[in-house]
Amino acid sequence: MCPDRGLPNLPPADLAAALAAWLAGPRSRALRRARIGLRRRVLEVGCGHGAVTAELRRRAAGEAVALDLSARPGVAQLAARAEALPFRNGCFDLVFFQNLLLWVPQLEAAIREAVRVLQPGGDLVAVEPDYGGMMEQPDLGLQALWCRGLHRAGANPKVGRRLPAACEAAGLRVWVELAHLPRPASAEVVSLLEGLPLTESERRQAAGARQIVENKAGDWGVFVHVPYFLVVAGKA
Repeated sequence: MCPDRGLPNLPPADLAAALAAWLAGPRSRALRRARIGLRRRVLEVGCGHGAVTAELRRRAAGEAVALDLSARPGVAQLAARAEALPFRNGCFDLVFFQNLLLWVPQLEAAIREAVRVLQPGGDLVAVEPDYGGMMEQPDLGLQALWCRGLHRAGANPKVGRRLPAACEAAGLRVWVELAHLPRPASAEVVSLLEGLPLTESERRQAAGARQIVENKAGDWGVFVHVPYFLVVAGKA
């Protein structure tokens, strides 16, 4: 997830798959609320390695189009930025974001574009983190590392709390919920962090935290929780 020419690289495919699996329950709840089983034209913005793409195609009643910064055979069908979607007005009935809007410099522009391509009665669904509310026990310093690393990479670590107001300002009816994901810490939390631009001292700190987490794998003695905002916002 380090930036390349101002754009975030993808995490390794295995970590992306692990993160998608970790979010499966909350994502499913948001998609059910958006009635994905009745949706005939779904757009996934920022599909990455395609960790969620197959799920959207399986659950939708019709077509699911996958888009990313670069097209890749078998995954992203089209290349475009979230702030400039290459589609006509009102051609989708569901637009889906997961771990993408934190990387978008112009959040409000991306939301407006999603609204533009949504037909009346369509829903925007977003599953996005808020590292500003990250909880740790014991305090390993990971919250500060994540926020600093994401800022350096050009991301907004507190994007979650901005989403409801941004959707409301774009004229959408907003439902919001914080995902219920508490569980013992796992090494994936640190692995994703290590893909960000950190200083040498921060990397040593992250390595120390990784050792503590690995030694307590599956043990509630180490707890790390990143709040995720689930937003389902409907277009009248």
